[in-house]
Amino acid sequence: MSKILVLAGGSVKGAFQTGVIKSVFESGFRPDAIYGVSAGSMNASFLVNDFGKQFLENDGFIDFIQTAQDLCDFWKSRIQTPDCLALRRGTYDLGLSALRRNFQGLLDTTPLRDLLNDTISVRNLKISPIGLKVGAVDIIQGGIVYADPTYEHFLDYVMASSAIPILMPTVNIGGQPDSAFLDGGMRDVAPIKQAIEDGAEEIICIACHTRDIDGGNFPYGNLLALVDRIMDISVNECLNADLDYAEFMNACLPEDGSEAQEGYLKGRKRIKLKIIRPHQPLQVDIQNFTHYDIERLINIGYETGKLELASGLKK
Repeated sequence: MSKILVLAGGSVKGAFQTGVIKSVFESGFRPDAIYGVSAGSMNASFLVNDFGKQFLENDGFIDFIQTAQDLCDFWKSRIQTPDCLALRRGTYDLGLSALRRNFQGLLDTTPLRDLLNDTISVRNLKISPIGLKVGAVDIIQGGIVYADPTYEHFLDYVMASSAIPILMPTVNIGGQPDSAFLDGGMRDVAPIKQAIEDGAEEIICIACHTRDIDGGNFPYGNLLALVDRIMDISVNECLNADLDYAEFMNACLPEDGSEAQEGYLKGRKRIKLKIIRPHQPLQVDIQNFTHYDIERLINIGYETGKLELASGLKK
């Protein structure tokens, strides 16, 4: 797999990512595989599902640009308000779950599960010529698992990859209590290291966060807002570490494109690398966003992608 599109996590900011994806495909980039975490796993699964469907229905022909447009339209039509993804649990239910030691998250993610089941077909994913991997964290063992469509109960891994700790319930793969997973962003926000380990020669990575956290006031007395802020801080730190690793590794390798002859990077050579992230913090309230916010984020992503891609890929 020489070309890999890496889609980082970002919750509702994943709408920004869809706009960038459209500009990436318009630029002519055609990935051999797509790797995603959290919102990136949802976007990646939608894309690969559509590729597989086209492959079956159009004698192997795939229209990448149309698929990117379909992804943007999906966000505009199906993710218009917070209730499209999750529902707030009542105080009584939360108190009861605490007493029973059966906490299932502050939010009920049934709408997200229904959206996933309604949109993604494992058959399409398996037949797609474009590969797919999604990252989710095994909270019992502590490590991250990169699942592909050959994994049993694959859609559970996609769901788990997007399950923000505390806000959302733990996902039991195949309903098994000893197989508990949560958001892959706890370990890898951008699965760029995994893409490199899998032999990528060219990577475009789309992140949803700026390098620095946006300041200003926020309602930290609101539990949902507080959890989201804490996750934003953790995500930002992990994301910067993921991206810095890729850029630093590239900088340490021979400029002429040959393999390193010694040391930790022995046998490796530079990859073509492009990291696209917002120029300014993306302002969106995960508790109160509207379809206007989704459209705004998509448009920002599209314009950001076009601007960044005009400068080409680093090597």
